[in-house]
Amino acid sequence: MRLNNISLPSQLVADLYRHALVDGTATPVPVKPATVSFLGKNGRNILIAVNKPEVPYQPDSELSFLTKVLTACQLSLMDVAIVNWSQLPQQDASTVMEQTAARFVILFGLDPSAFALPGNTPLFSIQSSNGRSFVAAPALDDIERTKEAKGQLWAVLKQLFGI
Repeated sequence: MRLNNISLPSQLVADLYRHALVDGTATPVPVKPATVSFLGKNGRNILIAVNKPEVPYQPDSELSFLTKVLTACQLSLMDVAIVNWSQLPQQDASTVMEQTAARFVILFGLDPSAFALPGNTPLFSIQSSNGRSFVAAPALDDIERTKEAKGQLWAVLKQLFGI
């Protein structure tokens, strides 16, 4: 090996000449926000946000109940995007809504203010903001336990989806 023919890996060269290879006028490469992970196919741009820290998306029993509710609304998991708010690396509602192209947003067990709605937003009512329709509701397991809450959810979903 000759002294004039030494080959260094590009990463080592970059580390050695970190401040000399790029002048101060360089602009940083913009970082793309992480892609939001969701359950479903999001065919109708319906965002369902839940808050379940113990599971990736939704416990099986609650997913079963939600699937029945969606079926009653003539929808399926093919039509929605279920996002677990507590599992997001960055809890940014605008990013979630933008990446899912949400037209309808249903919040189960989440504070409406996380989605830029007033903190006193009434449950089971439709709110409109920035071309989207929002519904805030208690957590699915709470709704499943009472007939009254099921009725209120059904009434607002019929109105939301024009059933």
